Amino acid sequence: MHGSAADPQDLMGSIDSLASAIVAQNDKLHDVRRQVAGLRGKGRSADERVEVEVDQFGALSQLKIDPRAMRLGSEELAQAILSAARHGIENVHAQAEALMRPLITELMLTNRRMDAAHSAGQDLDDVLAALQDVRHDLRM
Repeated sequence: MHGSAADPQDLMGSIDSLASAIVAQNDKLHDVRRQVAGLRGKGRSADERVEVEVDQFGALSQLKIDPRAMRLGSEELAQAILSAARHGIENVHAQAEALMRPLITELMLTNRRMDAAHSAGQDLDDVLAALQDVRHDLRM
């Protein structure tokens, strides 16, 4: 071990705590992935004659063109569709960020806990090896 010797029970408690946190975070990550896969962003052109829906990747999944938009020239209609699509992509990205922000914050806090455990004299290599064993046992 690096630095002063750590109490084996403290080390095991830290390992158990971190392993529990990783399992919980893994569950949350799967849940967030499932939610992100179902996201749909909506966008409209400035004149609201064109409305689109995009999936989580920004691909068009729905396009509605108001009959009044048919009076536009082809170039203006194309610009309206592109504008609505950009708004839809911005919308779906904002939704995905809102879903992911709490998980990212939690991951950062766990990382700080690991750093604090290492600073307290616990050998990070031992902790990571034990976590690797837990992940292997859980097939993660």
